[in-house]
Amino acid sequence: MIKTEFLFAAALVLFPLAAGAIDYPYQTAEPQKAGWPLTAVELSYIVDKPEHDRRPGREANKHLPQLWPVVPCAGHWGGTSWLDTHAKLVEYVMANPGPCDVLLVGDSITQQWGSPLDKGVLNEAWKKHFANYRTINIGIGGDKTQNVLWRLDHGGVQGLQPKVVILMIGNNNMFFTPETGIEPAARGVQMCVVNLRDKFPDASLIVTKILPCHAPGNTFYEDIKKTNTALDALTLARDPQVHVLDLTSDFTTPDGALRKALFTPDNIHLSLAGYVVYAERLKPLLDKLHGGMGLGGAVVVPKFTSLGESPRPTPTSSTPASSNPVTVQPAAERLRATPKTTDGRSLLYPYSPYNEGRMDPQLTGWPLTEAERAWVTKAEYSRKPGHEVLKHLPEMWCVTPTAARWGNDGEENAWIAHHARCLEKMRSMRDGIDIVLIGDSITQGWGGGYDGGGFNAAWTKHFGDQKAVNLGIGGDRVENVLWRLDHGALDGASPKVIVLMIGVNNAPLVHANGVPASAVAHGIKLCVENLQLHCPQSQIVLVKILPAFDPAKEVGARVREMNDAIDGYDLDADSHIHVLDLWKDFTNADGTLKTELYSDQHLHLGAAGYETLASRLLPVAKPLLK
Repeated sequence: MIKTEFLFAAALVLFPLAAGAIDYPYQTAEPQKAGWPLTAVELSYIVDKPEHDRRPGREANKHLPQLWPVVPCAGHWGGTSWLDTHAKLVEYVMANPGPCDVLLVGDSITQQWGSPLDKGVLNEAWKKHFANYRTINIGIGGDKTQNVLWRLDHGGVQGLQPKVVILMIGNNNMFFTPETGIEPAARGVQMCVVNLRDKFPDASLIVTKILPCHAPGNTFYEDIKKTNTALDALTLARDPQVHVLDLTSDFTTPDGALRKALFTPDNIHLSLAGYVVYAERLKPLLDKLHGGMGLGGAVVVPKFTSLGESPRPTPTSSTPASSNPVTVQPAAERLRATPKTTDGRSLLYPYSPYNEGRMDPQLTGWPLTEAERAWVTKAEYSRKPGHEVLKHLPEMWCVTPTAARWGNDGEENAWIAHHARCLEKMRSMRDGIDIVLIGDSITQGWGGGYDGGGFNAAWTKHFGDQKAVNLGIGGDRVENVLWRLDHGALDGASPKVIVLMIGVNNAPLVHANGVPASAVAHGIKLCVENLQLHCPQSQIVLVKILPAFDPAKEVGARVREMNDAIDGYDLDADSHIHVLDLWKDFTNADGTLKTELYSDQHLHLGAAGYETLASRLLPVAKPLLK
C-alpha cells in the first residue's frame, strides 16, 4: 500500500541513525531506490520521464507537493544531461576514496567554490583559507533537496571518509514553495542532514542556511527568510555534531538589502568577494573542527566518461495517456480553430472543469465580480487545473486561463491592479490605435505601459509616429495572457497590428515542473486565436521567444524546444498572422547569447537589444499599418 500520509514525526529526526535506516515518508515507484551504477530499467525510467513525473503521488495521479522536497528524486535537464553530471561526480568520488578533510554538498553556490565539473580548481577564496584541507566538491547547479538525497543514495559519496561535511541546499526549492509550502522545504534540508549523518556518523556537519537573493519583498527573498526560520524550529544543532551557520547578516545591509558587491548581477550567485566573506565566516568553525590540521594532498580529477545517449531498452510498461492530451495536431489540422463557448465570447479551453464553471467563478468579462476578486487572491498555484481534485496536471496549465498572483495569499492581488491600469490605458486611447503590444517584462520594457512611463528610445525612433498601447506585464506567462484577453484586455478595440511576445516565463516550468514544451506552444496558439476572436480585423505579429539564459543547457534549452513546437503549428499560413524568428539576431555563431544585447546578460534586453528588436520588427509591422 502506498504511503500518502505526511510522516514528519519526531522519530524521523533522531540522531544518529544506523546505516541504511533512512525511511523516507513516501514509498515511490522508482525501480532502483539506491545504488550505482543504475540498472537499465532505472536509467530508462529517469531519462524518459521528466522529473515531475517521478514525484511522489504522480503514479497515482495525486498531487502531493508537501512530499517533494523530502523524497529522493533524480534531476532532469533533458536526455541524460543531469545523470551525466552525476556520473562524472561519481567517477570523481571513486578516484578519491578514503579520508578527506572537507566534503562540499549542494547546488550552484557550492559548485562555484571550484568543481571537477568546471576547471577542477577551487576558487581563490577557498585556496587562500583552506589550501591545507583535502576537499571534495559534489555541488551541482540547479539541485534541490530531493536531488541531493537521490545523489547521496546513488553512489554520490560512496567510499568517502570526510572529517567535515558542509551542506548548503534549498535555494532552488524556492521555485516550488508556492506549491510545496515552506515547512516541507525546511524538512528537505533536514532530510539531507539525516542522510549525511547516516552515511558519515563520525563526521561533523556544517549546515549553512540558505543565502538571501534578489531583494526584500521579492517572493524568493521572503520565502528564503521563512524557510530559514523553519530550519531554526527544527533545531538541527541539538545533535552535537551538527553546526548551523547563518550568513544572512553578512550578505545583507541593516535594512535587509543585498550587499551587491558580494553577488553576481543575477543577485543569486556569489562574486569572488562573496566567496571571500563566506570563507572568512567559515574558517573559524572549520579550523576548530579540524584542530587546525589538514591532510593536504592533491585531489584527482579524472578524464570523465559519459552515460551518453546510447539506445536504452524500451520500458515494459507505458505511461497511460492523459485524459486531456496536449499535442501538436497533425498537419492537416494544425490550423483548425479551437471551438468556442456557446455565447461565442471565449475559446473552449481543454480543461473541462474550467469550461463548466467549476473552477474560476467568472470565466470572462470585466469588471470582476466579488466572487472572482476573492478567487484571484488565492495563491496562483491553488487555481491551476487539477488542484481542486488533488491532481497535478501541468500539461493543462498553459492552456487554461489563470490570473497571475502578486502578493501573499489572501491579500489584494497587485497583478489585478496592473491589469486594471492596462485596461484604463486602452479605454483612454481606444479609437484609432495603430499598435497594441502584449506580453511579459520584455514587452513591458518597451515603455508606455501601465506604470506610466514613456516609450524607450528604440521604440520612439522606429515607431514614434504610431499610436501605440503597451499591455506588457512583467512575469506573465501564456496562461496569464489568456486570462487577460478573456477579462477585458482588448474589449472594444480594433488595432491595426497586435504584437505578441510571450512564453519565456513558462520555460522554468517546462524545465522543472513537468510542463510539456508542446503545451506552451499550444497555449501561444490559443493566445493568437484569442486575439483573432477579440480583434478579427487586426494583423498579429507573433515574435517567437527570444533566446535566454544558456541556450544549450537547462532552462535555455527549453526555450528552443518551445519555439520548435510553435513551428509545428504553421501559424503564419493564416494571412493575418506573421511569425518573427529572431533567434539568430540574439545569438552568436556558436549558439551563445549576444550578451551585449541584454541588460542582465541572460534574459532582459538592454538598449542595444531593443534597437535590434525594433529594427527587425519594423519591416514586418510597417506594411501592416497602412
